[in-house]
Amino acid sequence: MLNLLEIYKNEVGYTKKKFGQHFLTSKHAIDDIASTLADTECQQVVEIGPGCGVLTIAMLEKKLAVTSVEIDEELAEFLPRYLFIYPKFRLINSDFMLIEQSQLPEGRFAFAGNLPYNVSVDILMHCVKFIDRTEKMTFMFQKEVADRINAKPNCKEYSSLSVITSYFFTAKKLRDLSGGQFWPNTKVRSTVLEFFPRERHFKDHEREQAFLAFVRQSFVLKRKTLKNNLKAIEGIDEAMERAGLASNIRGEQMTVNDFIRLFESI
Repeated sequence: MLNLLEIYKNEVGYTKKKFGQHFLTSKHAIDDIASTLADTECQQVVEIGPGCGVLTIAMLEKKLAVTSVEIDEELAEFLPRYLFIYPKFRLINSDFMLIEQSQLPEGRFAFAGNLPYNVSVDILMHCVKFIDRTEKMTFMFQKEVADRINAKPNCKEYSSLSVITSYFFTAKKLRDLSGGQFWPNTKVRSTVLEFFPRERHFKDHEREQAFLAFVRQSFVLKRKTLKNNLKAIEGIDEAMERAGLASNIRGEQMTVNDFIRLFESI
């Protein structure tokens, strides 16, 4: 199998900070991630930000069909020169945040990627747009962000991001990675999370969007009680009582089902 990282180092020799490029070097971690994706029923992956292709080639070697979305034109030119031998490889040179349904593979697929940390949450939320066709997602985040995503009620990391993620997905930690397992090295620790879509409570899109905005509003002033965050809502006291919530409860004490129950009560 080609060592694309070494080829890239010899040909180019640098990464671009504006795209948050840090390429995974741990062969064990790469194979572990590729193996979990190879277990999918759909057998096709949309990879966000393939970089120099270290995970891409590992997935292709496991016979997965891979559609890689790469914003960097230089990398978009580099990858096909070495991966053209794989008939199941396809590249889209684009910002993933601009990708539409019609550009992605037909049928169901999995998402994967070592996400640029400065836009990782934005990308995660953009993936919700494709949730009805998503079998699973395997993404790498900065550890602190992953801890917020995967946090449970009554812990300090719990936030609106935790609630919204748990509304759409069941999340599971796959592994942690040190900064020394990347090129260039980084001081930041990383975490790989797996996401499995859940059945959503709201079937109407506008109502669902209103619920998500409601959750975000509930955490605007995190040290305040839920009632203080939502005091602009008429009848909030009565709604909380109907939902069976204590008047002094805080957002970080509530499950996603608590938020749904309160929203419906309002």
